[in-house]
Amino acid sequence: MIMGKDYKIECKSIAVFEYLSKRICANEEFLYIKHEKYHTGNGLAAILSRPKSVKFSTLKERLINESEFELPLHKLVLLLHGDRSHKNSFYQPLLADKLSTMGYYVLRIDFRGLGDSEDNADEKKGRTIQQDVEDILSVYEFLESSACERLIGHQLTLDTIVAHSRGVVSMFEFAKTQFVPNLINCCGRFESSGLLLKDEFQQPNWKADGGITCKAPRYGKIKEIWIPAAETISAATVDTLSFASIDEWSFVMSVYGTADSIIPITAASEYANLFRGRHKLELLPGVTHNFFGLADDKNELQLPLKDGKVCYYPVLVDKIGSHLSKDNQLQRFFKASELIKSKVPPVCLPRWPLPYEYSNISNFRDIGGYKTASGHQVKSAIMYRCANPCDAPPEVIEYMKSDLKISRIFDLRSTKEAINNGIISGLPVENLSFIKDHNMSAEDLAVHYQGLFISSYNFPQVYSSILESSHQNIRRFFQTIVNGEVNKDHTIVFHCTAGKDRTGILSMLILGVLGVPADIIARDYEFTTIGLRTEKKLLALTKQRADGLRHLVDPTGSSLIEEYNLTPEKMKENVLSSTYEAMRIFIDRFLDTYGSFDDYFINTLKFTSEDVSKIRNLLLE
Repeated sequence: MIMGKDYKIECKSIAVFEYLSKRICANEEFLYIKHEKYHTGNGLAAILSRPKSVKFSTLKERLINESEFELPLHKLVLLLHGDRSHKNSFYQPLLADKLSTMGYYVLRIDFRGLGDSEDNADEKKGRTIQQDVEDILSVYEFLESSACERLIGHQLTLDTIVAHSRGVVSMFEFAKTQFVPNLINCCGRFESSGLLLKDEFQQPNWKADGGITCKAPRYGKIKEIWIPAAETISAATVDTLSFASIDEWSFVMSVYGTADSIIPITAASEYANLFRGRHKLELLPGVTHNFFGLADDKNELQLPLKDGKVCYYPVLVDKIGSHLSKDNQLQRFFKASELIKSKVPPVCLPRWPLPYEYSNISNFRDIGGYKTASGHQVKSAIMYRCANPCDAPPEVIEYMKSDLKISRIFDLRSTKEAINNGIISGLPVENLSFIKDHNMSAEDLAVHYQGLFISSYNFPQVYSSILESSHQNIRRFFQTIVNGEVNKDHTIVFHCTAGKDRTGILSMLILGVLGVPADIIARDYEFTTIGLRTEKKLLALTKQRADGLRHLVDPTGSSLIEEYNLTPEKMKENVLSSTYEAMRIFIDRFLDTYGSFDDYFINTLKFTSEDVSKIRNLLLE
């Protein structure tokens, strides 16, 4: 009998959304996003920038042009404007253009009461911080809705928010309740009460008058608008110290101009201290609040001019683009998750407990510690994944048994492949081949699906085929968990050759049924990029056979190699890669085929709903 709390996957109620869209240029469209709970008019006005590579209709065209336009991601960057501003203000269009070239979807919105969005919910209160948070939440939930699937073709992850000035406070306030991997603060105020001094300077009687009159963009024109005192007080009374409670895996980048006359430069150091250990600060010398130079700027960088002033938008955009590059994203998540904070007992454990230098095992890591959509956490120190562990020396095997409590190893390779490439000794090994033809090695399978050498975007098709032929052995694996044979005192390892493809499929099923979001599953899969850097045998084998790759990929002697601009080095890189996007596309295909993780376990693997609950009871805390 399994005792304890019954863990269930809570299906979040997604609000009903309406949207109207109109194409305004090649990769941009104007749209309204309306949340049934928060909006009574048209909703939020927004401009969506699609990845520029989507203009190519085939994968072949996209790959040929990948050096100029990166392939589409499942990630969206949300751009937020500041006080009395709008979606096309300052650097936002240029940043959207840059990020869409990098493969991101980008959305820039007008908060309610400004630009083309509907009026404030309560004109007596104006644009409060809480109302801003509702608008950001509307975008967040839209990305997980069927409306987004109709618009884009699939759901998206809110990967990054870039906010300016007052929008920074709204961004951080939102991030206190929803996880966003990257938060970029452009000139945000830290001492919120300073806003009261600003309004008092502009209009000394603003309190007695109940607010101030100012000019702001509204429906394509600059109009006079009324800002009630309640709106100012809402922003001026935010407890910025509470932002320290933002999820510790969220990384903050702050960018400030040293000539900012609106926000004290001390805000930069205040935020750097608040987010110490997960913060990057960029200071732009001689740059103002809205990223312009001073009157005497010599323009040594030969930047464009705007209204007679040096415009530092390109500098800001390049810094943000570099920060959001794939390599930097991977390194930040790697650092953030290096230690797993176990709840029971409350200790810190290493995600990578067997470094290659000690163990001769590549890619060995704990798949625990990840949070689920319902707020639980995957137990750590129970399940490990790795590349072929056959070269582990006796002292490491002893450590695996005595300290890691490993009692069983699941080998996902074919029998022939395992015999030819080595099997770990000293621990019980159970073969669970994930390849239908047991005479076909992983390499032969890759040859059969020559697309693997062309791009990781072809992986999902292969993964779907592997999954389809492996249901019986997948069921055997999870039956072991249902039987209560996997726990803190009887931990397990599962592996294939590189600990990438078949291992990645099984890890996806484990984390998926436990309720870990697709974004985190894909980030964990991407860790293999780091884990395989020490896999000398596999790298040597691939390099040794590099000269034969042309024949493997193009056995008929057609122009396939030339058409895709492929080199042996590029093909080797592709077949050994583990990109975030490959896993996201595979998860989309999986859900399209099986409906949900619960449906797959119940309808395909023939487990009962009680069995699925047992799996969660055992593996969640």
